[in-house]
Amino acid sequence: MGFKQRIIVSLVYAINIAYFLDGYQSFAQEKDSDPVTETIVVRGERVNGPVHGYVAKQSSTASKTETSILKIPQSISVVGREEMDDRNVQTTTQALQYVPGVFASTSAASQRFDYFNIRGFDATLNGALLDGLRSTTAQSYARYQPFGMERIEVLRGPSGFLYGIGSPGGVVNAISKQPTKEKIREVGVNGGSYGRIQGEADFSGPIDKDKTLLYRVVGVIRKSGTQFRYVPDNTGYIAPSFSWKPDSNTSLTILSSFSRDEFGPPRPFLPIYGTILSNPNGKLKRNLYLDGRHLDNHMTQMGLGYIFDHRFDDTWSIHSASRYTYNDLLTQTLSGMSLASDMRTLNRAAYEFRITGRVFSMDNYGKAEWGIGDIVKATSILGTSWRNLGEDYSLDFGRASSIDIYHPTYGAGFSAPTPFTKTYQKANEVGVYTAHTLTFVKHLVLNFDARQDWAMVDTRNKLSRATTSQNDNKFTYLTGLTYVTDFGAAPYFSYTTSFAPTLGTDFYGNTFKPTEGKQIEAGIKYKPNHFDALFTFAWFRIDQTNVKTTDPNNIQNSIQTGEVRSQGVELSAVANITSDFKVLANYTYNDLSTTKTTVPGALHKVPTGLPQHMASFWGDYTLSKGKLAGLGLGFGMRYIGKTYANTLNTIKVPDFTLFDMAAHYNFKKLISNNGLRLDVNLNNMFNKRYYSTCSASSCNEGFGRTVMANLTYRW
Repeated sequence: MGFKQRIIVSLVYAINIAYFLDGYQSFAQEKDSDPVTETIVVRGERVNGPVHGYVAKQSSTASKTETSILKIPQSISVVGREEMDDRNVQTTTQALQYVPGVFASTSAASQRFDYFNIRGFDATLNGALLDGLRSTTAQSYARYQPFGMERIEVLRGPSGFLYGIGSPGGVVNAISKQPTKEKIREVGVNGGSYGRIQGEADFSGPIDKDKTLLYRVVGVIRKSGTQFRYVPDNTGYIAPSFSWKPDSNTSLTILSSFSRDEFGPPRPFLPIYGTILSNPNGKLKRNLYLDGRHLDNHMTQMGLGYIFDHRFDDTWSIHSASRYTYNDLLTQTLSGMSLASDMRTLNRAAYEFRITGRVFSMDNYGKAEWGIGDIVKATSILGTSWRNLGEDYSLDFGRASSIDIYHPTYGAGFSAPTPFTKTYQKANEVGVYTAHTLTFVKHLVLNFDARQDWAMVDTRNKLSRATTSQNDNKFTYLTGLTYVTDFGAAPYFSYTTSFAPTLGTDFYGNTFKPTEGKQIEAGIKYKPNHFDALFTFAWFRIDQTNVKTTDPNNIQNSIQTGEVRSQGVELSAVANITSDFKVLANYTYNDLSTTKTTVPGALHKVPTGLPQHMASFWGDYTLSKGKLAGLGLGFGMRYIGKTYANTLNTIKVPDFTLFDMAAHYNFKKLISNNGLRLDVNLNNMFNKRYYSTCSASSCNEGFGRTVMANLTYRW
């Protein structure tokens, strides 16, 4: 039985299980039900639950003390399920396109992972979390299915005090859908550009009449092409979960997931000459594909974990979470290496690499909620975390035929018979932390978090038999102060730090020091008392130290004297103007600069591929009255400023503005109690040609116009 058949059978089984559990629960309720029942729905936001409209009130990512967003002395954005549905989000990167401070830089031809920069720093590896736990190794990245997520949260700035090793730019935490006491029944079919066809299903609810046993099953199956010839976008995903809640103080949830994705090669080389720079042979055609056909590029991910919470009394509670993750990536590419002197012949090499990552993550803490009369209300936690990981990495290479970039022919098959690199890496990361949130006389909020981490990494070269070991430890912390006024304004100030080990050794065999991040942030948040909205302004400055740069006395060596500074402002507004009218708007100014380097001419230059200005707007309005009741329209705009393709900033990559549209119709306005909804989404509606990023030799083409229609039935 093939992969697609296995996924389809799994989804069918999942739906059958859901129906069985639903039928069992209904039978149990009918057997012991009272003659008269009344259901009361309370719309309160759980810290990891649904966001009502676009405005989130709480976040578990920014503070393990579950402080409201208004009291957090850092910038936090939450993309909820409703916003993801309105925009018909298909990837985590796409979900982040309307978040301030985030440059979601994925190229259209390379969809292996979710790529994103936060405040000018790559957070793809060290900044990707699932339910608060990181499941990546040094080279095995993660790809999360947004349909399986309840919300996606972005904490901007260093967060070592919460999550240990990480990017100074921040973290993206995807929160999984979890079992609910309310019944959820949803199926959908999605079709669109490039022969896309996708099926979705989401079933949840109680198993027994007392609603102590709950379940949820989420699944996606997709078969699709892309705007590039020979590049697929296929996926299969299933995520069963179960919860046991014997009382209001205890909860145990088992979360599992399995996915397999098929995509294009990792480095689709599009020469810079013929794109943003002139080529005597003319401009290259759009959606040009210069890699090989019939290549095997796929990734399999599996995860199994739990979340346990128990409250002993009004003061004490405990939390425990862990997950085992397995990632298996195989990639084949006929990678472009250089353009010949005729400016049309691309020299290529064949590469095949396989990365297998195994990660066990655990986080445990105890929490105390205490106070001194009406003077001080406080929450304190003390916790430990542990990550154990192993990674197998192999890279083979071979010869590949060149290709004419103006008249490409794809030639013979793929072959990479020569081993280039084979390594096995294992690591242990241990952290001990404490966090405190103290509120004085209901207005002044003091945050102090501190953490000590130890990271031990062993890397064995399986070809040379050599082994290198690296031990790093670092103390990170946060201090923050917020004043919450009676009318909803909350000015704040914070200082935060982070670190990340730099793996490998220099020319002389010495291990590198970890990079370190330090941030100062000041701003104000405003949540009106009589209007469901949140307005934020933030100024920040991040300094990253111990960055590798070229040794001026030995060009084959790297030394850690480089520094990068990121400073700027972020403005954000999100509002549920009414239940039918929701808007969000953002603007980011980020002044990035290389403040220390040994590279001639690079001092005070902007790091490559990162914009200084970004802005976005999205609004969605649904008619609630009249003959067109149930009809809704959405409109979005995304602006990305110019970037630079080289360290000397002599090659500019043009800025671009993209427009998105959506239309949807809810049939329950036409047919009573009908849960049928039709969505049509148009991304890059004017089919703007742009390049997401460029290097000194190549460019990454952005997404062209796509049209998607989604028919969903909920009951």
